[in-house]
Amino acid sequence: MTNEQEKYENLKYFIESYFNWSMDYTDLGKLIEEYEERESSLHVDGLVQEIKEIRELRNWEEIKDFVYLHGRRNLSNKKIEQMIELFMVKLTDFNR
Repeated sequence: MTNEQEKYENLKYFIESYFNWSMDYTDLGKLIEEYEERESSLHVDGLVQEIKEIRELRNWEEIKDFVYLHGRRNLSNKKIEQMIELFMVKLTDFNR
């Protein structure tokens, strides 16, 4: 297991379990809400921390590869950035 996979374990789980290749990108907002409702606060908080780190690092190419590896989705850097922003809006609106 590489360092990156360990670092983004919660994002990997979200991609594999919720945002897999069978789901439409337009459903992402609903999927994030579903994740927040179903998963423990430990996992949700972990994902929030990962998203904040990704947003700070702005390593879109790396995350693009990560999403492709775990979700078989080929998203543009712009889509990746929009995805991260959507996570921020959906998961941090209650000042976590």
